Amino acid sequence: MIINRQNEYLLDLPSLRAYEHQVKSVLDLGSREFNVCFVNDDDISRMNSVYRGKAAPTDVLSFPWEGEGESGPEEAASAEFRNFLGDVVISVPTATRNARAEGHSTEEEIRMLILHGVLHLLGYDHETDHGEMKSLELSLRERLTPPPAGPDGQRAHSAGRSG
Repeated sequence: MIINRQNEYLLDLPSLRAYEHQVKSVLDLGSREFNVCFVNDDDISRMNSVYRGKAAPTDVLSFPWEGEGESGPEEAASAEFRNFLGDVVISVPTATRNARAEGHSTEEEIRMLILHGVLHLLGYDHETDHGEMKSLELSLRERLTPPPAGPDGQRAHSAGRSG
């Protein structure tokens, strides 16, 4: 499921939903599900501060589903979440800045962040795995369909604000 909780940038949600399905297929996730939530820098800064102790915006955070504890479902509802991997949260303003710095479209950056976030949900950790996640991520990117580009190469763009 894709949830857009920011209104600063227009996103091609149908294209991103199609990409989400591609990621599920290429990773052979079957019935396993995940959410992608698009937020602004303030929202991701708060999450980054609470969960990582870093009071600054970041591009992507992954929250693997634990299935228990404060955020977990009650026993009766736990079957509903049996195949749920977790949530990937992406700051669209940070993704846009990163895309500009790297010279590609915002949608391409967001696609890379979705894949990166899902790999974290699956237990990969680029900070400790000696390049395994990075190698897999690069290999998977080659197997995923690139985003369709508009005349300016941008698919996600500013909606009346500079950014």
